[in-house]
Amino acid sequence: MNAFKMIHHVDRRTLEWMYRRYEPVFILSTGRSGSKLIVELLGLSPAVNAFHEPRPTLQVFSDFAYHHQAQDNSLTKMIDAARMEMVLETLIKGKVFVESNQCLTFFAPAIAALFRSAKFIHLVRHPGDFLASAARKGWYVNDSIWEAGRPTSAETGLWRKWDQMQKLAWLWAATNAYVEDFKKNLGKRRVLTIRLEDLVLGREGVKSIFAFSGAGRVPWAEVERIQKTRINELQIFPDEPPNMHKNPDFPAYGEWPDAQKRWFRERVGTLAALYGYEI
Repeated sequence: MNAFKMIHHVDRRTLEWMYRRYEPVFILSTGRSGSKLIVELLGLSPAVNAFHEPRPTLQVFSDFAYHHQAQDNSLTKMIDAARMEMVLETLIKGKVFVESNQCLTFFAPAIAALFRSAKFIHLVRHPGDFLASAARKGWYVNDSIWEAGRPTSAETGLWRKWDQMQKLAWLWAATNAYVEDFKKNLGKRRVLTIRLEDLVLGREGVKSIFAFSGAGRVPWAEVERIQKTRINELQIFPDEPPNMHKNPDFPAYGEWPDAQKRWFRERVGTLAALYGYEI
């Protein structure tokens, strides 16, 4: 393959090689699960170009993708238009493309169809910690572009009756169930499941994402610095617009009453156990 310096010099053979053989890495998650942390970690490698929610984010289209899986050709075209040039530019630099973007989770089959050697990291977080974090950010309460595209249940009658916690519990379970189903069609070489908690503490989780992504050696001093830093922490600015409804006082999972935990366990318990979480 020729060494091209500019994207507009790339020949068709290289473009086709990218679609068939190149191995970009896409992180699939619910969001609020360490999607920025994993980019910070992998971005330490000089062999990687790592992006967190690059534009176009496709944030308005996550719900569309979830409800229109049968329109696989349209979803694939959307990904091609949004990401082909970014992936190609990373390829000609001789690096690994990594994207962590919750909005692409329901585009996973389209990504796999377009980039036929793509790899996927399924990033999960304790469901109670996810729910508390998302609630503090105002998910399903804010009136924003993000909320316009956030996935919703097909059971619209029930959805309208559900409160924020019910919607967030559904989102955690529905998203991870969807990813589990998607992973069945991939070989082990193309998919890695990792818990946020295993990236924050210790070395084994970080080693696994570096090895899986082809990121090379792990710079431990920098990794430990990042592990000690709170990434993507909730911020509330003095000029927050009135359509944003962040709630920094939403209680941590450990503070929930037992009855609420029992209710939550009924909705997420099976998948939580699969990932080794106690509810």
